[in-house]
Amino acid sequence: MTERRHWQLTTRTCTVAEVLMVTAASHYSVLVVEDNPDLVIGLQDLLHHDGYAVTVAGTVAGAIELVRTHRFNAILLDLGLPDGDGLEVLKETQRLDHSLPVVIVTAHISSDRTVGSLAEGAYAYLTKPYDREELRHTLRRAIGVKELAVKVERTEHLLNQSEERLELVIQGSNDGFWDGRVLPNEPWNSPCTPVWWSPRVKAMLGYTDEEFPDVLESWASRLHPEDTDRVFAALTAHIERRDPYDVEYRLLTKAGEYGWFRARGQAIWDETGQITRMAGSLQCVTDLRRAADALRRSQQLLRDVADNTTAVIYVKDADGRFLFTNRRFEQLFHLSTEQIVGHTNHEIFPRKIADAFRANDLQVLERNSMVEYEELAPHEDGLHTYLSIKFPLCDQTGTPYATCGISTDITERKRIEHTLRTHEQQLRRALTSAEMGTWNWDLQTGQIYWSSQVDRFLGLSDGARPHTQNDWLALLYREDRESMARTMRQAMDQPGTDVVFEHRVIRPDGSVQWCVWTGEIFRDHDGKALHILGMVRATDRGA
Repeated sequence: MTERRHWQLTTRTCTVAEVLMVTAASHYSVLVVEDNPDLVIGLQDLLHHDGYAVTVAGTVAGAIELVRTHRFNAILLDLGLPDGDGLEVLKETQRLDHSLPVVIVTAHISSDRTVGSLAEGAYAYLTKPYDREELRHTLRRAIGVKELAVKVERTEHLLNQSEERLELVIQGSNDGFWDGRVLPNEPWNSPCTPVWWSPRVKAMLGYTDEEFPDVLESWASRLHPEDTDRVFAALTAHIERRDPYDVEYRLLTKAGEYGWFRARGQAIWDETGQITRMAGSLQCVTDLRRAADALRRSQQLLRDVADNTTAVIYVKDADGRFLFTNRRFEQLFHLSTEQIVGHTNHEIFPRKIADAFRANDLQVLERNSMVEYEELAPHEDGLHTYLSIKFPLCDQTGTPYATCGISTDITERKRIEHTLRTHEQQLRRALTSAEMGTWNWDLQTGQIYWSSQVDRFLGLSDGARPHTQNDWLALLYREDRESMARTMRQAMDQPGTDVVFEHRVIRPDGSVQWCVWTGEIFRDHDGKALHILGMVRATDRGA
């Protein structure tokens, strides 16, 4: 605000200040610059009566010192002072505080002095002898102007601060801003409606000021055709029904691609309900959209993988409430997602089974590592056994917040394993009664394994440990070792699959016993021998 405008504003409103001053004079201080003691006494009596605090200076130097070191609301100034011209006090006052009113009260009445003092910034000029009421009236007006000037300056300062703060926000924000005003007698959606677009808006789109002028059409012409009707409908709903304006749409950038933006705004209406102005922000959400699309694709991929496996997959939070289950879970236990998510095991399964599930989950959380369990779960045909691999899900600090489980039904495998164990036991009993054993030669590692019956045939008692070919040959009758080694080598080279080895061993009582080893060679696709599996039979004579 210019100084001229500042004083025009304070002068126009001084009548209000006069009224306020009638009851509030005691809050104000007046400097009286006068060297005549009688006039000083008169002025002091008058001003004290009206409630002013009075300070007196009788010289130019004394007055200037007081102006520099104290605060006053007005100055009554005589021009004729013993040590100089009172105008020097006026000039110094204007330099220090141009809003401090100075009322000239002097006997110097020449027109040059009058004009000169007013030109230097004096508020008013009174001649001696002065009229008491006129002085009162002038002083009140002067102080009122001073008060209003201070308020105007303070308001102007706050306004400048607010504008600076807003400018910093605009410059420091990644968002763009816009501000439109409706033209008189024009619809709000007129292409020529003036809209201020902040530099950030144009930078996000890649346009210059010339390419993106401050009118509505700059924006409207770059809306994606599929978004135009929806966006203008949202604007109309805000303007006519005052619905919140918060919408996402696509805008054409200078690069020729459409980017996604989020716009929010607020309109202002006049007393008749007609819109006069609307302002708001514009945020580029292209990256957020892409991230959201990528997240949706990732979630869908996870869902597709989880829903197309025979395993049961689930996630539970630290309190045991389900966060996620796959389709297999829902199918097996005949439950919907709504019946599972947000519920605990104890709300779905029998208590004993739920207790076991919860105990395992808590152990995973406590260990903060993967654990494998065999768990039982109820099916329509009875309890099924599951092999469950459970592991913690952790936040960025490594603290587990949930458990994930992948459970595979191994009921059939367990049944087969039980059947095999039963058959093995039956076979072992049969072999024992028939004086027969089994053997397995791993040709890749050179290790030979045989059953306990073979140990008995060979006179061993150290259990079912692996043996090498040399270990085996060392157990044979000395005269059979060389021929046995040769037969073994020939068996590896022959094209067939069946092998037969026979040799003698010396029993602990010194008698001779024959052992016959029959087996089948298992080869890879290239014909390389990998394993020999077969039976061992003990006889009193060679086969």
